[in-house]
Amino acid sequence: MKITSYVLLAWLSSVAIVHAEEVSVRYDKGTYFLTAEFYVEALPARVMEVLTDYENITDLNSTINVSELLEFPDNSMIRIRTVVHDCILFFCKDITRVEDVLQVGNEKLEAFLIPMLSDLRSGYAVWILAQHSLGTTVQYAANMQFKFWVPPIIRSHLLTRKFKQRVLESVERLQAIAKT
Repeated sequence: MKITSYVLLAWLSSVAIVHAEEVSVRYDKGTYFLTAEFYVEALPARVMEVLTDYENITDLNSTINVSELLEFPDNSMIRIRTVVHDCILFFCKDITRVEDVLQVGNEKLEAFLIPMLSDLRSGYAVWILAQHSLGTTVQYAANMQFKFWVPPIIRSHLLTRKFKQRVLESVERLQAIAKT
């Protein structure tokens, strides 16, 4: 997931400034909803270039171990497969996501999960980019529902906190890469 992004980051480097105005994670009836709004000190074209560098998407998040382009019959979308490995307490999991990604100029990027090829029952992510001064305001929203069981102690506060950490990590890495 570019996503989720599947969508979504490490700590701010000494030369990168990230203005994360809002990051929220909500769990409701088996589905996680993530939203974030942040500012990147790079123009939208550069931010989109980094977000769509699918072969190097592993650079945006330390938990993404695999990122590969798959064949897709339609030229309007790209199909990407990512494998994420992460642990919370004793619970470790590799999660495969296959998504069809649609890019609309340098303004919008949407990722649609393919459940039959993924470890998720459903998922969607969208990035909306808008130029602001000499940088880019990014609005990110995603939702996902796991196919596998997650222990309630992890599903609650711990997973919510982990999702927020991963989003912040990706934002920081996006900022650092976009500035180069």
